[in-house]
Amino acid sequence: MSKTHNFLRYVLTGKPAEDGAIGPRVRLQQHLDLVQAMQLMALITIFNTIISGYVAYTVTKELMVAAWGATNFFMAAVMLFDFAKKAGRPTPKSVSGRYVLRSETLSIFTGFVFGSLPLYLQSDPFDSLIFSSLFTVSMSAGLMCVLSRNPRLVMRYLFGSVLPLMAHIGLHFNDRMIAIAIGLSLLFFTIYFGARAAFRLYLQEIQSVEEATQLREILEVALDGSGQAFAVLSTDGKVVFENERYTQIKPALRNVESLGGIVHAHDRYWQTANYAVASIGSVEIFTDVTRLEDARQEAESLRQEADEASHAKTRFLRSVTSELLVPLRTIRLQASMMDAGSRIPVSKSDMNRAADQIRILTESLEGRVEQIIGYASGEATQADIAETAELREAETNPVLKLESFLRRSLRRGGPAT
Repeated sequence: MSKTHNFLRYVLTGKPAEDGAIGPRVRLQQHLDLVQAMQLMALITIFNTIISGYVAYTVTKELMVAAWGATNFFMAAVMLFDFAKKAGRPTPKSVSGRYVLRSETLSIFTGFVFGSLPLYLQSDPFDSLIFSSLFTVSMSAGLMCVLSRNPRLVMRYLFGSVLPLMAHIGLHFNDRMIAIAIGLSLLFFTIYFGARAAFRLYLQEIQSVEEATQLREILEVALDGSGQAFAVLSTDGKVVFENERYTQIKPALRNVESLGGIVHAHDRYWQTANYAVASIGSVEIFTDVTRLEDARQEAESLRQEADEASHAKTRFLRSVTSELLVPLRTIRLQASMMDAGSRIPVSKSDMNRAADQIRILTESLEGRVEQIIGYASGEATQADIAETAELREAETNPVLKLESFLRRSLRRGGPAT
């Protein structure tokens, strides 16, 4: 409710929509209340007219009561026609307020017609005023209960119904009439303050609903922007509130099993979470973690590739280092044969063969070192891997070992012996 809201100004002004508290939601609710209550007000008017007319005719025996009753039946027929005209129409989402304003204006004439009963009677003015006032009070109180959200209509009906009573008091003024006038005035102000309190309470409820709606919309936008699907569930599992993303993905997630709190649906990964709320039920949240899950899987794949590469290098280095020992030992043996302190007789042809073998083994060592450097820098080739397999097979066979060295020497363009 607006802080500048003035109930008296709202009741008396000709354009209630200009009041700061009367927003679209209030106008719509007043419109709907009037449409639904029009039939009830017509039935109440007919019922009270019959009862009042019967009591008035029984007391006064005046036929003018029938004329008064006919005018009230006419007003009730107008209300029933208005109800029938709007019956079956779809519920509007917004209204201009003209229908409410027209109904409030019509209520002045309806109240005046009902409260004019004493003006039709020529018998005891005081008695006719008493039972007319009683039925007028009941009508006004009933309208305040039925239309607590539209106090303008209630107050204008009350004004219209009290106006002929006050005119009757003025025509037959005496001491007893003064007491009735004071009582009617107190009635008027009592209904006024009651209607004001009820309407202010209604405006506070409207303000609370609008604030809650705004907060809900802000929350929904924030959750949509963060990639979250959000729903509030009651204790029996029914959805109280859900955002659009939740509506889209929930059917797909219904039959999907969660793996570590992560589910896959609509080509996305969702982190599931459920929180119990004591006074409501529970809150269910699905968070889009596709980018995080993709990054995690990519990191896991890279880690596995790195482990495989590390194990491959380790295996290669182990095989290569063991293969380096074979030619080194052969070179050492060949050199010891030609050493100055050696007692083994060596001919020139033996020395030439030993020199050739040393050269071949040296070239092999050079190639193996280059292969090691290539593996260290990530530039190893399939041919290097094949040569490693050949040397591993030839390690236990000297003939195969020498053939492997000669074959690699020829493949590199070196001299053969």
